[in-house]
Amino acid sequence: MSAAQYARLVPKKYRSRTLPKIDRPWRPRVIAWAGPAAFYPNRFYEIDKWYKARIDKPEKLPEMHIIDPADHMKSLNELMKKPEIEPINIGFKKREEKVKAEKSEQDRAELERKSRHMQLRIDIDLLSVENLSVYRHFQVFDHLFGDNVFFENVQRLEVNYSDNVIHNGNILTASSTVTRPEVTIESVGNGKGFNTLFMVNLDGNGFEEKKNNGEMVQWVVSNIPDGESIEKGTEVIDYLQPLPFYGTGYHRVAFVLFRHSQPVDLKLDGSTLENRIHSISELYKSHENLLTPSAIRFFQTSYDNSVKTKLHSLGLKSPLYDYEYRPALKPDQREFPEKPQPFDLYLDMYRDSKEVEKEILEKRLSEIKLDNVEEPKWIDPDYVENKKKLPAWLHAKILERKGVGHGKYHNDVQ
Repeated sequence: MSAAQYARLVPKKYRSRTLPKIDRPWRPRVIAWAGPAAFYPNRFYEIDKWYKARIDKPEKLPEMHIIDPADHMKSLNELMKKPEIEPINIGFKKREEKVKAEKSEQDRAELERKSRHMQLRIDIDLLSVENLSVYRHFQVFDHLFGDNVFFENVQRLEVNYSDNVIHNGNILTASSTVTRPEVTIESVGNGKGFNTLFMVNLDGNGFEEKKNNGEMVQWVVSNIPDGESIEKGTEVIDYLQPLPFYGTGYHRVAFVLFRHSQPVDLKLDGSTLENRIHSISELYKSHENLLTPSAIRFFQTSYDNSVKTKLHSLGLKSPLYDYEYRPALKPDQREFPEKPQPFDLYLDMYRDSKEVEKEILEKRLSEIKLDNVEEPKWIDPDYVENKKKLPAWLHAKILERKGVGHGKYHNDVQ
C-alpha cells in the first residue's frame, strides 16, 4: 500500500502514530558490469548506478606489437643498414687533381693572420665541389641508369637560368625555367669528339599507362662538336620547361652530358607530351658502345602558375594530384561514446574528410570578396548572452575563431 492509499482509506484518528511501511516498486540489483567507468560523472546522464550499469562499454582496439626474435636486439642503425655492394663506374676514370705545393710556415702564418682579421678571400670558382653523395642521397643514378651504378664528373658542365646557376640539387621555381638555359661545356678533346646533352625530369612521368616506361625528356641536343657552343649541335627534342604537376611535390631535373667520338643518330620523338616519355637506361644500353656519361648536374622544382599556363598553351588540362592517406583508425560509432565530448566533433570524426574540407572551402569562398573587412576588437561582444543561450561547443567555437569563421579574417586564398 502506498502512502496516498493509506491516507485515503484510513481515517485520521485511526492512523498509526508511527510511519507505516510503504510498498515500493522492486528495483533489481546490478545485472551487468561495465567496469568503474560506468559510475563516472557523465555529461549526458545523471548519476544513476542502476541505469549506467546497462550502458555498453565502447570497444577498445588492441595494440599489436610484433617482435622478430632474431632482430629485436639490433640497433636502429643495424636494422637500416643495407648490404654493401661495390658500385660500378659506367663513366670515365676520375680526373687526377693537380698536386699543390705545400705551403711554408710563413705562408701558413700569413693565412692564419688574414683569417683572424676577416681578410682572407677565397675564389669559389676555383674550388672543387664535386660530391657524388648528394646524387646518391637523391637516388639520381639509380633512377636514371639502374641500381648500383655511378659515374664521375670529368667534364665541366655549367647550366644557368639567367642568374640561377644549377649546382647539385638546389631549388629553382618553375617560372624561372620557362626559357631555355645557357649551357657551357668544357673542351676535353682538343676539338675532337662530340657531346650530347640530355635534360630529364625524373619525376615528370604522369601517364598511368606509361608509369614504368621511363622519364620525361625535356630537351635533347646531340652531336655538339668539342669546344663549340650548344647551338652547333642538333636539337633532337626541342626545349620544354619542367612541368611538376600540382600535388606531386618537388621534381628532380637532371642535365646529363654524354661523350662520344663519332656522331650518333638518336631517333627520339618529342612531338607530344606523352611521346616525350623515354627510358634513359634503355637508351643508354642501346648506345652503350658509343655514349659514355661524363658530367651531370641536377636541380629541384615544384608547381607554380607557369606550369598551368604552359599546359593550357599545349591544349592540355592541368591535373591535380592528391595524396591518398590511410583511413584513420577509430572505434565503431556508438550512441553513448566512452569519452564525453561535443557531439559535433564526435560526428565529424565519422564524416568524409573531403566533405568537411569542401564545406569549409565553400564558406570561405563565399566571403572572399568582402572588401574593407576589419577584424572586430572583441572576440565575442555578446559574451554574457551567448554564454546563457548558446550551447557550450558553439560558444567555444566562436571564442576560438577557427574553422569557418577563421577564414573571414585570415584568408590565404587572396
